[in-house]
Amino acid sequence: MKTMKQIIGKSVLGAALITAFFVTFSCSQFSDAYDSDELVDKEALMLPPEELELSDELIDITARKGNDVTRSVRITLEGIDNADGPGGTFTGIMTHLGKITGVSGLGEIYDVQGNVFKFRTLPGEKDIIYAANRDEVWAATDDMIITFNSETTAVYTQLITFIGGTGRFEGASGFLEIENGTLEIVGLKTNGDPLIRTSHVGNGEITY
Repeated sequence: MKTMKQIIGKSVLGAALITAFFVTFSCSQFSDAYDSDELVDKEALMLPPEELELSDELIDITARKGNDVTRSVRITLEGIDNADGPGGTFTGIMTHLGKITGVSGLGEIYDVQGNVFKFRTLPGEKDIIYAANRDEVWAATDDMIITFNSETTAVYTQLITFIGGTGRFEGASGFLEIENGTLEIVGLKTNGDPLIRTSHVGNGEITY
């Protein structure tokens, strides 16, 4: 197999490392999948006929979930590069989402110092985390510091930011901090680039 410098020094490693940036997850989540404070009383949205007659303004009676609330979040994640192209996929468990799957956005290695590599998500790219009910949470890696301890294994820390979503996570914000990530080169892609597997646990906050 190629040496670490030969494999890791390639500019395409940015794409190969994409799966590492995601948002990662924990088990105490299924009971949180739908919080009771988000249920909407339909009767509370109905206006008396006399109030409707007195108003010439357009009245928005769209059901709303209420004020955004900041909640603790934990993630456990395992990811793997796509064997035949850039990007990757991941699975895991995340508070408020239940069992998750996801796809990685494109990123880049922006600094190399010896055996330490720094990675971030490219502007306009995002990771997509799919909740058990198919709602989405979007995330991006602000900074991922990868330290190789052999030619095929590394550890990493990572700061992930939530940048939106769909359904009940529309407009979501917050962060995840990864302190104990592990990375392993497990083979080669069809084009000869390294095939990478990642695993981590993270904690943070999400507001939605």
